Amino acid sequence: MIKKICMICIFACIAIVGSFHVSNSVSRAELFKEFSVKDEKELAKEFEILVKARLPIIEDPEIKLYVQSVVARILNIVPPQPFNFETNVIYSPVLNAFATPGGYVCVFSGLLINIDDEDSLAGILSHEIAHVTQRHIASRIDRSKFLSIGTLAALVGAIFAGGGEASGALLAGSMATSQAALLSYGREDESDADKFGLQYMLKAGYSPQGMAKAFQVLQSKSLGSHADFPTYLSTHPNINARIATVNSFVRGLKPSQKDIKTDNSRFIRAKALAVAYYADMRFADKYFSPKKTSYDYMGLGIIARKRNQIKSAEEYLQKAVQLAPADSLMNRELGRFYFDVGEFSAAKIYLEKALSLNPKDYMAIFFHARLLDSENHVLEAEQEYKKVLNYAPEDGEVLNFYGRVLGRQGKEFEGYLQLALAEIYKNNEARANSWLKRAGSLAASSGQKEQLKKVQSIMAERKKYWK
Repeated sequence: MIKKICMICIFACIAIVGSFHVSNSVSRAELFKEFSVKDEKELAKEFEILVKARLPIIEDPEIKLYVQSVVARILNIVPPQPFNFETNVIYSPVLNAFATPGGYVCVFSGLLINIDDEDSLAGILSHEIAHVTQRHIASRIDRSKFLSIGTLAALVGAIFAGGGEASGALLAGSMATSQAALLSYGREDESDADKFGLQYMLKAGYSPQGMAKAFQVLQSKSLGSHADFPTYLSTHPNINARIATVNSFVRGLKPSQKDIKTDNSRFIRAKALAVAYYADMRFADKYFSPKKTSYDYMGLGIIARKRNQIKSAEEYLQKAVQLAPADSLMNRELGRFYFDVGEFSAAKIYLEKALSLNPKDYMAIFFHARLLDSENHVLEAEQEYKKVLNYAPEDGEVLNFYGRVLGRQGKEFEGYLQLALAEIYKNNEARANSWLKRAGSLAASSGQKEQLKKVQSIMAERKKYWK
């Protein structure tokens, strides 16, 4: 079932609640304080911690690095910003994306799975980035006299902790206070973000029609769905008028500006993986059913493996490699399959082939590290895990294996510390405390004690948002 409340709703709640309830913790002096760029950066950091503490981040480089590349392409033509934008992909069926004040950008896997091309993704992302560059939420906070970063962060955490029903109740109650004012202001923001987003798309070399196509796809998903509809539409009102405005803008362009042909090869690749690993399996069956391309066979192989249909999975994945023998992804997925079923000699062949084709695929590096680890090549495995952590430093699964390979070499303090970090990033307080206690008992040098304090501070930061 698709959730109704998303992060953008939360931003609305902050602004609205702030408009009518000045926190007791905000001093009189703070009421006259501007909500500055520095404050935006601090709030973005709080959102980043909150999201990572509550939502599963997808670390597959074929998905994550692809989405980051689309954001980077848009940002490359945006006027210089005072923020360091960060982009992540969240595993969730919600059809949504958001960008916080300060430039923390997230795309939900449900959006990637349901749109049709890179222009559509760029349309959504350009719109969200425009909200940041135009400081829409920041401006609302600034006018709300609700200026304490700590108070804002606490409110966000409270809303998030409440779940769908509690969040919905808070949103509804806030809207009842001044519904007309909220809707009027929301439409201005959305129109502004559409306008700037279209300009960003055009300058970045995307077809502006992508924005209208994305809105149309999201709208079509809402038809006949009753209570469950794409979250993006629930927080972005007046969709028909906005589609018409975008189409009018496109009609006014020169043919060379609207007939842009975007290379969708990376989009197709990322979407195939997202559908195979993160979509409903019935949807995935239908998506890959043509059985025409290597992606179709790869997807069917991944689905068969999830259903424990080992023979079918092997046949499909082998067919994918036969169709695209020089594709690192096809080789990686077959190697990953063979590792999962314990056929290590076959796994070695395909994982090493994948890495020869794409040495930066840190998912392939991870499974190669595990292969070395299982064969007790601990020094080589340690180096491979470190490579993965350069790309995904907060991945609890990688940290767990890394900590254990360190421990098996006699590096007990370092091993326990990595195991503690792994549990912190998995949001498991009891296990994190257990490993930290063991690391603490071994911390002898000043350097080790400093490392221990650093991990303890990371845990304290994350704990604020644990359920």
